[in-house]
Amino acid sequence: MGNEQTSQEEQREIMANSGDDQTPIFNFGDDNLPKNSMEFPSNEEFKRKREHHKTMSSVTSNPRNLNNKEEKENKKSLFGKNEIPREKKIDFIESKDNEKEKEEIKENNEDQVPEKFERRKGRSISLVEKRKIGSQVFKDELKIKVNINALIDEVQGLPTMKYKVTNKIGEGSYGAVYLAYNLFTKQKVAIKRIVKSEENKIDELELKNEIDILKKLDHPNILKIMEFYSSEHSYYIITDYCANGELYDQIKYKYNENQLAVLFYQIFSGLAYLHSNNIVHRDLKLENIVITEIENDKKTNNRYFWVKIIDFGTAKFFDKNKKEKSVVGSSYYIAPEVLKKNYNEKCDTWSVGVILYMLIVGRAPFDGKDDEEIINSIKKGKYNTEHPKLINSSSEVQDLVKNLLQIDVQKRFSAVEALKHPWFKKFNAKYLYSNLDDDTIKTYLNRLRHYQINSKFQQMVWLFIVHNLQENQETKEILKIFRLFNENDDGKLSKEELYKGLIKYFDKKDIDKEIDDIILLLDTSNLGYITFEGFLSGCINKMKILSEEHLIYAFNFFDKNKKGRITFEGIKGYFVNDKTTENAFKSIYNEIDTNRDGEIDFSEFKNMMFGN
Repeated sequence: MGNEQTSQEEQREIMANSGDDQTPIFNFGDDNLPKNSMEFPSNEEFKRKREHHKTMSSVTSNPRNLNNKEEKENKKSLFGKNEIPREKKIDFIESKDNEKEKEEIKENNEDQVPEKFERRKGRSISLVEKRKIGSQVFKDELKIKVNINALIDEVQGLPTMKYKVTNKIGEGSYGAVYLAYNLFTKQKVAIKRIVKSEENKIDELELKNEIDILKKLDHPNILKIMEFYSSEHSYYIITDYCANGELYDQIKYKYNENQLAVLFYQIFSGLAYLHSNNIVHRDLKLENIVITEIENDKKTNNRYFWVKIIDFGTAKFFDKNKKEKSVVGSSYYIAPEVLKKNYNEKCDTWSVGVILYMLIVGRAPFDGKDDEEIINSIKKGKYNTEHPKLINSSSEVQDLVKNLLQIDVQKRFSAVEALKHPWFKKFNAKYLYSNLDDDTIKTYLNRLRHYQINSKFQQMVWLFIVHNLQENQETKEILKIFRLFNENDDGKLSKEELYKGLIKYFDKKDIDKEIDDIILLLDTSNLGYITFEGFLSGCINKMKILSEEHLIYAFNFFDKNKKGRITFEGIKGYFVNDKTTENAFKSIYNEIDTNRDGEIDFSEFKNMMFGN
């Protein structure tokens, strides 16, 4: 297929319709675009934009290289005479065996659950009760690990009847980003479209890598992915929408240390979580920190940013016993040991040190008239420690910068060490972004204490709904409690941290009795800790989110055959790890399938969610 023909098909592939919300907004193969449609840019435009792409994946061979000077020409620097150009990449930012199956389910129906504990008086048995009963099938059910990764669906085709595009919000070297909303839940999302082409092969690999990593992450300061589409000509990645743009857009303003401490506490919190999961980002920069909310404090007149880390295309899982060799990063931000092809995860803390220096001083610590000079400056590791703006800052922040821009990797701060620095304590950074009154905290924690789940499937559905929730006042307040309890700020709430938090507000004897039950319900994958979304599912007002729209949306997700029925074969992949867990999950399935027809219809699904 020629480039011209492909370009025309790409323009027809996806369009926004401003009519009825129920009209498909993506129309593949429509030869006549309506006047109000929004055309996507052609391959030629993507190819032209690529020439401006500045991120470096390889100094010598990758299209993202340090020798590309085109973007620097004729641009006025925001940092003074030595320019720090914006990276042009845009990132945001979301059967035939049916009868046999029915017979197998029916055969395993009656003998899986002790008879006296079958449904009684319209009430299901909770997971806590099942643990107390102690039958083998219940023990096996409690061993089931919910496959959190499966919540992010990969769909073949277009996001046809699910999202309505409102406008383009950004464009990069290999695609565009659009603001859209989910027609079922009304949640705002960002849709990043990447065109499949020979020119974009590297970017396609990065995209798949980014999705694989994001699917494994659950942290409030890291971009959240909803789902991923692959059509004949394009990829579409759906993520949460970060309404206030990149941190780069805010560099023209001056910030006091109080504001900076709150900002960098979040960045290091997200980074500590990444590193604890053996993930190194490798491309942290101003453009890859996005702002979800700007909060104005009327008492202090401070503007606080709530942020997320984005762009995991060049991130990777690392082995702590091995050094990384690939040269990956961006000029100004790349660590000296990366250039020497011998580095570990601390290359990320160097990059954060560069960002901190920039926001204090107003220019890069390592600069030059071209990329070669910049790289030589970075290799030397020497920067202006006597700049007036740095000298006039607190001794604490000067010390933090010094320990982040430490050329000796062994002496350089890790993300966890940075979080413990006196600078954050001096400005009470943790308290400022987790402050909430006691009555509000107790309201949410009381919900947590009374949280009940009857099966691993119900638990999975809860997580799916919570994962796809739009951020609101309630979710923001629950996040503050999570941060308050998470003492080491690694994004993983341990049993000890939860216990310490709870006994501050409730009687210790009561919490002693309840803590194991709470952990059972919140640690959905038996990880040994609670993720933020697990915590959120226990604290959220369930009656508010159990709307018909949310239930239909969740039901459609698990209805893999799109026939209005959830089948055992269709969903066991979310839970089943071996023969033991398969038998246990059959028991769960049978408990929900009250009419014993071998399938779960919407009525049965709804009853399960309401605990009936």
